[in-house]
Amino acid sequence: MPENRSTESRLLIKGATVLTMDPALGDLTTGDVLVVGDRISAVAPELTDPQAEVIDARGMIAFPGLIDTHMHAWQTPLKGLHATGWTFDDYQSRVFYLREHFGVEDIHDATLAGSIEMLDAGVTGVLDFCHNVMSPRHAEAALDAHRATGQRTLWAYGMLSSLDGAPREDAWRLDHVSELRKETGDDGLLRVGMALASIERGSMGRIAEEIALARELGMQMTVHQNPAGQIRALHEAGLLGPDIVPAHSNAADNEELEFIAACGGSISFTPECEFGGGRSMTVLNRAHRAGVASTLGIDTPARVPIDLFATMRLTFLLMRSVDAFDEREAGRYPLTRRPGVPMVEPRHMLEYATVNAARAIGLGEDLGRLAPGQLADLVLINTAPYGVALGDPAAHVVLRTQPSDVDTVVVGGAVRKRNGVLTDLDRADAGAATERVRERIFTDVEAAAQGRDA
Repeated sequence: MPENRSTESRLLIKGATVLTMDPALGDLTTGDVLVVGDRISAVAPELTDPQAEVIDARGMIAFPGLIDTHMHAWQTPLKGLHATGWTFDDYQSRVFYLREHFGVEDIHDATLAGSIEMLDAGVTGVLDFCHNVMSPRHAEAALDAHRATGQRTLWAYGMLSSLDGAPREDAWRLDHVSELRKETGDDGLLRVGMALASIERGSMGRIAEEIALARELGMQMTVHQNPAGQIRALHEAGLLGPDIVPAHSNAADNEELEFIAACGGSISFTPECEFGGGRSMTVLNRAHRAGVASTLGIDTPARVPIDLFATMRLTFLLMRSVDAFDEREAGRYPLTRRPGVPMVEPRHMLEYATVNAARAIGLGEDLGRLAPGQLADLVLINTAPYGVALGDPAAHVVLRTQPSDVDTVVVGGAVRKRNGVLTDLDRADAGAATERVRERIFTDVEAAAQGRDA
């Protein structure tokens, strides 16, 4: 099991273009990053340390590790099943019903496969929203998989028992999440949080019970937020806070976004899935304007690939498109630049996936920047063979990078990928785990269908 590096270990990254994402440090056209143990010790144009392992990063861009704030890792083996999905019924009938066929081994293998693929793609941190906790053993299997890969994980224990709004018959979930939270604590790569039951499928009383427990135990929370008015309902009930990360919120009105911003909160947007599912994307611009700490996620690998670079790119283009639509509707065409329009630059997208995301998972003081004292989660992308783009190097990361460009991945000071190859994990293991899950669950589905027909 990968662990944080000891306090004596030293790593020196030399000669990179360094995007610190720290306002006080800015960018270094050519710079070095010294890591001691699991934290960054120094960032400067030139550093030396004869005791450090050296990584020659000339021609590369260094930036904080990407953080996915809304991922269903258990759905990794189901990639492609929701590719042409359109409605929630499509999702339910093609993807979500399969959770009943996932055994304990399936949850472990699916989570393992997803976590390996994320690390390979430069995603050092994840909020894994696991709404497939069918038993305590399912939860423990998912945690074991994350421990095995060593990705920095906020694993959100799913409180959703069914989609039919049935009364709670699973108080064991509250007891079990309490146990797991106390076991994992706050100091390691793996922490336990809570994925609240969907508000529309429970009651506000049930949600309030879950939130009260999470706050008693100091857990970060997340919730699927789809229907209109739910953020207002949480606010009016005195439940809204920065420790709850709503996912999606496409129907949120401007006042609701102001409620989130006022409490220092975040939203996890998953633009590839939301846009592909026909949702309104104006919320991206409205949330940014309101001061919400916007973050990004993949959502389900059943629809889109594990590629946060593509997500950042699409988000940027969607926000530019909304700006342009507003300008045209106001009669301001041909387009011209004016104060505040266009609203975002590519660098904002990198902020969403690093600084803002670290804040959303409860590590805003310790993660998301390359600065002394920060946890040493970082990525190096190789700009060879075609060279770095001119202009802002953050634009190269957001608009021109793909997972195959990820040369080096460091999590907690440990080098997890180097020279484009995972150091202590194997891509083939992820593929094999996916195949095992598919063979087991679809055999089970077929057997269940035959049983119904008998």
